[in-house]
Amino acid sequence: MSERNYFKGATTKLLREYCEFQLEIQSVQEKTVYQRLLHIKPFLEEYKKIASPSRIRMLKPKSVHKYIIKQAPSFCRKYQKEFICALRSFFKFLEFYDYTKYKLKDSVPKLPTWQLSEVPRGIPWEDVEKLLLMPKRDTPNGKRNYAILLLIASYGLRHYQARTLLLKNIKWKSGIIHFESCKGGRPLNLPLFENVAEALLDYIKNGRLKCDYPEVFLQTKNGDVKPLGHSLNSTLKIYYKRAGIKSSVKGFHAIRHSFASKLINQETPIKNISDLLGHTSIKSTLCYTKVAEKQLRTFLREWPEVKL
Repeated sequence: MSERNYFKGATTKLLREYCEFQLEIQSVQEKTVYQRLLHIKPFLEEYKKIASPSRIRMLKPKSVHKYIIKQAPSFCRKYQKEFICALRSFFKFLEFYDYTKYKLKDSVPKLPTWQLSEVPRGIPWEDVEKLLLMPKRDTPNGKRNYAILLLIASYGLRHYQARTLLLKNIKWKSGIIHFESCKGGRPLNLPLFENVAEALLDYIKNGRLKCDYPEVFLQTKNGDVKPLGHSLNSTLKIYYKRAGIKSSVKGFHAIRHSFASKLINQETPIKNISDLLGHTSIKSTLCYTKVAEKQLRTFLREWPEVKL
């Protein structure tokens, strides 16, 4: 997403200055700016009467604390952490420009995040197989969407890695497919499975428009052909509904979780799974041990009755 699109969400002078502060003073990545805006905009909506450079100094620590206590319980632990981080960043901005007379960042509580405290939220592998049947493979978009879904299901990729695949990274002769690193993880060199190769060839030959872009997956918007620069989450939700899958999670990441969970239950060594997922640390993969149903059942024991 471009910087212009990030600033599209900064609808007030205060928000625009906050974005500039992060980009120019703190050298924050654009994606992080966008994520923080998602939390700061509702916060300023709550106090919209004072949400301007000249009036924001009326914001008091008590109000900050009250807002956090009200909002934080509705977020999962991961988003609580992002929420708190965004607020602290915003209050540092206010202090930097002398827009507040309080140390507002000190009024933000620390929320403990316990390692491995959450279970990965995936869907049953049978549902992943149902999703693969949903794209209409007689249309260009259907061929493209099927190939992307198959890449994620076959290799446990992040959606970004799949949709930004480059033509040069498909090594047809050597039977290798390369994926760039994502979110600080490792780049991946994996075997090019036959069904994956067939799906990619079908799209490239029969669905992809001829152009000079290096990306495999393209889109047509307002008559212009360009790389697929957006997620297909809305399309995926349609596939979930069409397949009759009822789940609280309906994103591409659920497929990645299902891929890892399937390997765990097949008793694949955790180091191998970590390498396949591109994790830089095996600690990131350990959360999947919680879904190892077969192995966890070995811990079940029948306890004799205690007679008093």
